[in-house]
Amino acid sequence: MKIKSNTIFALVFALSITVWSFGGSNISVLAQNQDIDEEKDEIDEELDDLQGDLKKAQAEKNRTVQAKLQISNEIGAISNNIAVIEGEISKTEQDLDLINASIKDSEIKLDERKKVLAEVLRSVYQMDMELGLMLMDNNGCLNEYFSAVDGLGQLERQLQDVMDKLKKEKEDFESRREEKQRVFEVHDDQKKTLEQEKNKKSWVLGKTQQELNSQEATIGQIQSKMSKLRSELSSLLGEGYDTDDIKDAAKFASKVTGVRKNFLMGMLVVESDLGRYTGGCNYKESRMSSYRKKIFKEICKNLDYNYKKMKVSCPPANYSGTGGAMGVAQFMSDTWKGYEDSIADATGHNPPDPWSLTDGVTAMALKLAKVSGVTSRKKSAECNAAKLYLSGTTSSKYDWYCDKVHYWADNYKQLLD
Repeated sequence: MKIKSNTIFALVFALSITVWSFGGSNISVLAQNQDIDEEKDEIDEELDDLQGDLKKAQAEKNRTVQAKLQISNEIGAISNNIAVIEGEISKTEQDLDLINASIKDSEIKLDERKKVLAEVLRSVYQMDMELGLMLMDNNGCLNEYFSAVDGLGQLERQLQDVMDKLKKEKEDFESRREEKQRVFEVHDDQKKTLEQEKNKKSWVLGKTQQELNSQEATIGQIQSKMSKLRSELSSLLGEGYDTDDIKDAAKFASKVTGVRKNFLMGMLVVESDLGRYTGGCNYKESRMSSYRKKIFKEICKNLDYNYKKMKVSCPPANYSGTGGAMGVAQFMSDTWKGYEDSIADATGHNPPDPWSLTDGVTAMALKLAKVSGVTSRKKSAECNAAKLYLSGTTSSKYDWYCDKVHYWADNYKQLLD
């Protein structure tokens, strides 16, 4: 009896050690998965914060770019105005040159007329002297003398009239020159004022460019941090797909379904970070329902996959729900089953593979295309489709998801470097 008791005790002890070892192994695996999930959640949260910072920084940059464009346009307008005024100044200077030339010509003519008039006056004076002599000696022909004097007097009057006209003409030219000079000075003042304004605008433009350079540097730093975090995340969960292959798959799915390629890329960023992580749990750890497990096993069997080794998404840590989403498109097994025929028709792969990039992205596009307006590329329809994809509803409480998808639809190229 004592021997039997010892034997039984030994067997029980050995069995306890075996059970404890097996259980401890499972506990260790679960703890490791939990650590991975927690680290992933921390990285995701930091990425979301950085994404928000990036969005703000890009909005500020866009405002600065618009401000820079406006200032550049204003400088361009000022430069055009300066060019117009310079044209007016040049024309005024040409007019002044012509007026000055006319005044000079008038002065030359006046000088010539003065010389002629002086000769006439000397002749008249000389004749007056001769008349005195003639009267003294009572000789000569007085008629001829007075006739000559009258002729010279008439010439003197004509010359005087011409000189008066030339003086008046010169005065008119000088008056026009003064007016043109005033116009020139006004234009010159306008030009100086515009040049001062242009210099101020140029200074502001330089400051704006400095601000833009600083904002671009900030964006670069944020993107660098995000890239580093994504590398950490990829190392943690494993790189799923090459980004070039992702783009090709999105292009193919867009062609066969009509869903906008960039919208698909935005969805893929949000769902699996462009395939960088598609799941870190097995089917048991996912806590998927028995119904979904059954379908999951069928899908794996039809594809000749070991269902125990296929990775699916883990249960969410920040809200209630289960994991079990498959591949880059993150389809649940029962949802995938409902799309298998449509996917096969589109890709020619039968049975379709949820872990296949082409099949997965095509499945996503087919589901999104069911929402009216998506293939017409209406943003509101895309928003509803994204919310339905996430939650099965179009509730406004999921607007954040729609906004996130549309943001990355416009900015997914930042993740391709």
